[in-house]
Amino acid sequence: MRVKDSVVLVTGSSSGIGKETAIKFSEEGSKVVVTYNKGKERGKEVLEKCKENTEAILVHLDVTDRDSIKAAVDKIIEEFGRIDILVNNAGILISGTLDEISFEDIEAQLDVNLKGLIETTKITLPYLKKAKKGMIINISSGLGKTGSSEVSIYCATKFGVRGFTQSIAEELSPDVNVYVVNPGMTATPMTGHKGVHPRKVAGVIFKTAQERFGKKPGQDIDVYEYI
Repeated sequence: MRVKDSVVLVTGSSSGIGKETAIKFSEEGSKVVVTYNKGKERGKEVLEKCKENTEAILVHLDVTDRDSIKAAVDKIIEEFGRIDILVNNAGILISGTLDEISFEDIEAQLDVNLKGLIETTKITLPYLKKAKKGMIINISSGLGKTGSSEVSIYCATKFGVRGFTQSIAEELSPDVNVYVVNPGMTATPMTGHKGVHPRKVAGVIFKTAQERFGKKPGQDIDVYEYI
């Protein structure tokens, strides 16, 4: 896919993997939509870095709020007139055994990691279909392939992201290509900054957008294989 001049929406791009992904696309000449929920100041910092390279805007986006998603998409269309690539990156992790974790923490992870991703995709989809070759890149996790103790809800959401990706990849091909990227331990606030630098993960996401790995839509792209 031609990435230069494409309009790229990256959810959860005020920090971590999303931040580095937004910056990477800007460096390669894409028009970037930086989004934030609560971290507006961090979002502004990412925006300024992106604007050093390309056109970019900052949009508030709470993926758990359907009205927020719709308002964000409306603003993007007003500014750029299209959306070519959606990177569904926003996510949270709240650890704890099932008997320890609260119902509120269960619901929060389901709402952000899975329901929010699905609803963002659905609301964005009409514009991705209008693109000459739209693309969706869903960020799952190594924990979306192998479960682990004390992160059962997070694992459930990320397994769900992979299943959702495989299904819509069949539905939307060939108009929109859909991929899933599975990072391992990545040095972000979510992990206490332990693991691979998020710039490396962003590099894999960018190459996924370029379709450089020879994968068919719906197939897993495991970050550890490419860094």
